[in-house]
Amino acid sequence: MIKNIETARRLISEATNIVLTGHIGPDGDAVGSTLAMAYYLRSLGKNASVIYPNAYPDFYNWIPGIKDTVVFEQDPDHATRLINESDLHICLDYNQLSRISAVRPIVEAHPTPRIVIDHHIGLEIEGEFTLSVPEAAATCQLVYEFICALGDKDRIDRQLAEYIMIGITTDTGNTAFSANDPKLYYIIGDLISTGIDKTALYNRLFHTYTADRFRLMSYLMSKMELLDDGKTALVVLSMADKRKYNYKNGDHEGFVNMPLQISSVTRSILVREDKNGINVSFRSVGDVPVNTIAALFGGGGHKNAAGCEFDIPLREVLDRLKRVL
Repeated sequence: MIKNIETARRLISEATNIVLTGHIGPDGDAVGSTLAMAYYLRSLGKNASVIYPNAYPDFYNWIPGIKDTVVFEQDPDHATRLINESDLHICLDYNQLSRISAVRPIVEAHPTPRIVIDHHIGLEIEGEFTLSVPEAAATCQLVYEFICALGDKDRIDRQLAEYIMIGITTDTGNTAFSANDPKLYYIIGDLISTGIDKTALYNRLFHTYTADRFRLMSYLMSKMELLDDGKTALVVLSMADKRKYNYKNGDHEGFVNMPLQISSVTRSILVREDKNGINVSFRSVGDVPVNTIAALFGGGGHKNAAGCEFDIPLREVLDRLKRVL
């Protein structure tokens, strides 16, 4: 039972122009949840616009409707206009407004009623309606439950089901992790009953990379560093590496999980150098927390999946991380 669902129903009913935002560096769950919610709202006759702070990975170009989303970095004027004309803001798959980066001040300068749906620990966003369930496998799972709670389960057709399935599949590694809740499999079964092909979807999500991306992966794994404890793997992706292997936006997706295949490794860290700073992703297995490490650097996330950002040189980031670890 979702508390205060009538508040969400009223907010949606009274709104005409709705803006949905996903976090910076949109992953499968951010993309799936925003597109799913926008699709649902349009079925209700609403004007729904999706805004991302920066570009989604190139290998998501095949997803229906994704090219209609607005990337703030590429078209800030359009994004700003949509926000200023909106009468409802829906935050999906992030727990802090800092996670929408340069979009944040635009949103804060145009206060509207807000709905927040997220599965990350420590929600810090205030909203008239919030659905925050850290135990959920993905925000897309919560989107499914939200639509059903509104009494609109019959609106989940094949396309909407595919959007939801994208987030669940990517955030659980095709149910390889964060997927011990029996309820999740009832949801997956219901989504499959709409006619989606789960195997084909998996192949499109995970088996559509370029040869350059595969070579980059092989190179990074070959220079992976095991820290002194023997349980922590460190992988570094520099701008020079990106240039050498013709890096495309999002090519690093999944790299941070690979060292966890080593039996002795319980923590894996990917440090990625970008034009505007350094991004660090943490992953772990079992009862080994990494969100506590990310928090030391102003980041956050789940116990087994977290991240943070730096605006200092790569070498300094590596020195700081190693000192803390």
